[in-house]
Amino acid sequence: MIVHVLTRPAPVQDIDAVDDIHAGLAASGLTPAEHLLDSGYVTPDVIHHTAQQWGIALIGPVRADPRGRHGFTKEDFHVNWDDHTVTCPRGVTSPPFKPTLGDGKPRLSVLFPRAACRACPDRQACTGDANGKGRHLTLLPEPLQQIQTRNRADQHTEPWKACYALRAGCEATVSETTRAHGLRNCRYKGLAKTHVQHVLTAAGTNVIRLADCYTPGIIPDRPPRPISPFQQLCRRLAAQTPE
Repeated sequence: MIVHVLTRPAPVQDIDAVDDIHAGLAASGLTPAEHLLDSGYVTPDVIHHTAQQWGIALIGPVRADPRGRHGFTKEDFHVNWDDHTVTCPRGVTSPPFKPTLGDGKPRLSVLFPRAACRACPDRQACTGDANGKGRHLTLLPEPLQQIQTRNRADQHTEPWKACYALRAGCEATVSETTRAHGLRNCRYKGLAKTHVQHVLTAAGTNVIRLADCYTPGIIPDRPPRPISPFQQLCRRLAAQTPE
């Protein structure tokens, strides 16, 4: 069942709507314990904020390390949060990492010694740089980095996949409202009127679904479906075929 509808301007990114969605659910007394989202809504920052602000566990795929197919990923390195250092798979420890910014948010910059990386036999699998530069990592603040590392590991396990498979119902609902009920065809001008259209579409979808729900044992009989032209043709051909 659709229990909440939020209408946002088209240029607004999905991830920027998450907090408004949870605020609306909380106002209606419908705060979920878990919320299954696709990757467009999920980052370590959003997972952490949602848990702290609303007590909701976000479940969704975190973007994989882009170097995952070509060499060592960030998860292959050991982070010592007390000493502010990182140790690579070959046992080389970096100088203390330094604060920096990424997309305007606090991040931590880790740069390994160039001499150590040049001499490393796994240099190409690690730095991927023929000029002999040292490996550079960008870490999130400790709680966010732990969330990213844990989620990247969990989302490859069977229990996580079985849980996330429930989101297929959400995707089916999106398909139904857009294909069967014209949700993406805006009939009005202005955000307020468009929101009314979305609410009515959601209500109509719920009514259709409820109409198909019957108490076990009282499902009404349905008239048999008419024979299709293709079935009629098959029967005629079968009757004409000699035994």
